[in-house]
Amino acid sequence: MLTKIRELLKKYNKKVWVLYNNEGTDKIFCRYISSDLNTATICFITENKIYLLANSLDAQNALLFEKNHEDVKSILYDTGKELEEAIEEIIANLNFPKDLSLSYSTMHDTNVDILTHGQYLYITKLLKVPYSKYNKKVSISSAEKIIYELASKKTDEQIKRLKILATITNEILQETFSKLQCGMTEKEIVDLTINISAKVMKDVIHHRNLGIIGYNMGWPNCPIVLTGANLAKGGHSLPSDKKLLRGDSIYFDFGIKGVFSDQEVLYTDMQRMGYALKEGEKKAPKNIQKVFDTLVNSIEDGIDEMKPDVKAWTIDTVVRQKIVKAGYPDYMHATGHPVGIKVHDIGAIISLKSSKRANLQIIENGVYTLEPRINIANGGSIEEMILATKFGGIPLCDKQTKIYLVK
Repeated sequence: MLTKIRELLKKYNKKVWVLYNNEGTDKIFCRYISSDLNTATICFITENKIYLLANSLDAQNALLFEKNHEDVKSILYDTGKELEEAIEEIIANLNFPKDLSLSYSTMHDTNVDILTHGQYLYITKLLKVPYSKYNKKVSISSAEKIIYELASKKTDEQIKRLKILATITNEILQETFSKLQCGMTEKEIVDLTINISAKVMKDVIHHRNLGIIGYNMGWPNCPIVLTGANLAKGGHSLPSDKKLLRGDSIYFDFGIKGVFSDQEVLYTDMQRMGYALKEGEKKAPKNIQKVFDTLVNSIEDGIDEMKPDVKAWTIDTVVRQKIVKAGYPDYMHATGHPVGIKVHDIGAIISLKSSKRANLQIIENGVYTLEPRINIANGGSIEEMILATKFGGIPLCDKQTKIYLVK
């Protein structure tokens, strides 16, 4: 992983990336460098060498890290004065690089805005001392592009696990739809989903031998269920006492948080559409079927574009135009987002070109959602989880290709 980080420094023309971690404050440091250093640690990463500046309380772990990694030099300190002297020595050894990159966001992204404002002031003050002492110039820049690419790409094991979780999520949704009845309120449908989730996950944990040892709902108000006229309210609206009526379309937004045996936590995020048949109907009417088909076709077009180095906004354009050209109103949210480590993960947002994160590139082996919406009464939304590959997107589980019917 250190090799990959150093490759990214070169790719984005960054000479030095400075990370600061204190009792787990930098999740990127903990995940990709070391989770064994608990006291205030400053890490200087360059293309050729890595300096690990750690408190002597972490001496054993710091020296072990040095032993296990080539081109790593551990430097221990006890006092503030020793810390300043060590920083000066490192910067001098690096010939006073003119640009130092820190872990903060220029895009208002809390996933990447790792340093608090106070930490940013503290670190920049420390770093600038030797430059001022020797009358040298330095600029501070963001390492966010490195973080985006580093954290967006999922490992083979994570992809395998996300496929397992997506398949289970789909199973729960299928069973829930099979048990829906007209007259149930949105709140009752939510309770039904939670109960079915508990039953399925109990079987998963105790009998299926998939390495999953725990679970929870994907987010606090999960699932979101809207029916009929309420679909015009917007996707994050809370379920109500409105009853599912014949002739209503049905919208589910649902995900699970899976905990694996090594304590890795991964998330899913999926949406499904259904329809409650009227008396005498055997299939959805043309207006409902058109909504569903438009959503499915727009997602298919987006999947074809889900390739590395494609800017995310171009995928948004393809999907969004399909909805608008079919005669439906534009939806006022992103077409998709990264998912996996979190429900809304680090990476490119598949949204309008005006969004800064939409100008980021899709990363190979990144996992993203596609979730176009037809935001009208009796409209709908479908959300699929897609793995980006060099040949286009691959759904992580069976896509919804037929509308769920409630009889």
